[in-house]
Amino acid sequence: MPQCPHCQTPYEAGARYCSICGSFLLHPEEGDTFCPQCGIRVSPRQEFCHECDAPLKGEAAPVQAPAPEPPPPPTIPPGQPAPGPPAPGLQPWVVGLLAGAGIIIIILLILLFLRGAPPSPPAPGVTPKAEAPAPPAPEPAAPPGAPTAALKDQLISVLSTLREAHLKKDINLYLSCYSKSFPDLDEKRQTTLAAWNAYDYTGVAFTLDEVQPVDADNVNARATWYIDAKNRRTQEMSIVKQVYKIKFTKESGKWLIQSLEEVD
Repeated sequence: MPQCPHCQTPYEAGARYCSICGSFLLHPEEGDTFCPQCGIRVSPRQEFCHECDAPLKGEAAPVQAPAPEPPPPPTIPPGQPAPGPPAPGLQPWVVGLLAGAGIIIIILLILLFLRGAPPSPPAPGVTPKAEAPAPPAPEPAAPPGAPTAALKDQLISVLSTLREAHLKKDINLYLSCYSKSFPDLDEKRQTTLAAWNAYDYTGVAFTLDEVQPVDADNVNARATWYIDAKNRRTQEMSIVKQVYKIKFTKESGKWLIQSLEEVD
């Protein structure tokens, strides 16, 4: 069976072109013609090379010298399989992409394992200690001499009793707010009764500020009174404002007025 002069592939008699390399198999009338691009034998009537698709019109040139014979194939020892075509290698970027994806998968598996791992049990015979609750923070202590809310409320209660005594004109209730050591207590009683005889108190209000404890049983404070008074003889209305410095003292567990000083 004849062989292709270019690739030595056997072919059937009468074939015009090699089925492997596309070389022209019939000898033309005037010498052989070869492709100027890849060198295989071509027909003088071909327009394109069957191997490399190079244009042949006006470019193919006849060559008188016969093509050199290819070297004989290497001898393979008996029993050893013939080497196959080399396996196509992977592109470098494909290898890098696969390696990066493998590293990411390993990291994700490690993270999932660590997150789902149960906590290690305590050693046998060891009871885990419960954390003791933190003690509540102590309330800041009031600075020395600072009045407390409870103390001010107690002093306001004394002045509220005075207000009620003015509106009711109750002299006994009025005097119950004063200490027995109040100077001129009897004179205070007489002046208060005289004021009630001359005026009707239709409205009485007060404010208490500047509360300054002296010790456990004595407190200084400032009280401002606002009195709506109606003259019983003329029926005229007047508004009276009186400001006092008051010294409170504690007797038998009760706060009382020990002294008064009217200020402008």
